[in-house]
Amino acid sequence: YDVVRDRDREQLATGTPYEEVCIIASVTADSLTTRTTFPGYRMIELFYPTVPYFGPNVFRRFNRTTLSLELRKGTIDELVMGLSHLESLKVSDTGLGLFEVLPEANSILQALAIHERKLVRLSANVRFLVGLQLLDLSGCSLTTVDLGTLTPIPWLTVLNLADNRLTLVEATEDVVLPELIMFDVQQNDLQRIARYPEMFPGLRFTRLLQNGWRCEWVSEVRNKIWTSRITVLGSDFECAGEARVNNGGLCCVPTEERIAISKTMLSVLAELGRSAVAGDGSPRGSGTADSATVADAPPMTVKVFENETVEGVIGVEMDNVGIYLQEPVGAI
Repeated sequence: YDVVRDRDREQLATGTPYEEVCIIASVTADSLTTRTTFPGYRMIELFYPTVPYFGPNVFRRFNRTTLSLELRKGTIDELVMGLSHLESLKVSDTGLGLFEVLPEANSILQALAIHERKLVRLSANVRFLVGLQLLDLSGCSLTTVDLGTLTPIPWLTVLNLADNRLTLVEATEDVVLPELIMFDVQQNDLQRIARYPEMFPGLRFTRLLQNGWRCEWVSEVRNKIWTSRITVLGSDFECAGEARVNNGGLCCVPTEERIAISKTMLSVLAELGRSAVAGDGSPRGSGTADSATVADAPPMTVKVFENETVEGVIGVEMDNVGIYLQEPVGAI
């Protein structure tokens, strides 16, 4: 049966075009007999399906009229996609743990969106979806993505890998996605991405916040983003943890070596400051016997400056002398 959603009712009231969505609830594997076919609507949503294995034989039950399919809620453990006339496929909250594609070139499917927490691996056979323009895998649990599996897809313009558990985005020297316009990896565990953004020569928009970036990588990439005129969407406002600093809107972690060097430098300067105070607590050469101690009036002030042009400077000031590091090193 078809259901006109609230959004579509508004479009009806205003006279704007709308698409009817056929929502079929509670389809089960037992109900899919050899004679079962789905109604001829352009957009179909299977709501709360219970089809543990959603394979090519199920896809073949949709006729040529159906161009968009959404699978929402319910139970689908494995989905194996074969050839079909679908232009768009969306799968969300079904408990999907395995997504596979038959090794047959599919130039019809243009948009694939999967939001499944149990999905931890991207099939290498996704390369056979050569017609894809949008690949949205946000909200899954991927830990590694090899961009080489996407290079056979010539028209891919949007790649969304946000809200996963990525620690590595692989890309060999020959990997190039020439048509990619939007690249989103926010909310992952990435420290760096090699050859970014060079492997996306057409990139115009990107989202990078909420990761574990290394500060050196961020500084390097910021310059490339600026010269390539790429728009960075969103920014980190607060950087939790003592070792994280804000580098032009992205939280990042300095290398352990730089933190160690900075601590050593500050420790030496602190010793110099203490040696400049007489044993009775008064500054040498002052001619007075001030009873103030170093704790009451510390001779040194540590300041941290952060802005768009100075990415993060730690400086030590004592009297009329100031010593600063030009590179961000994090909180000490």
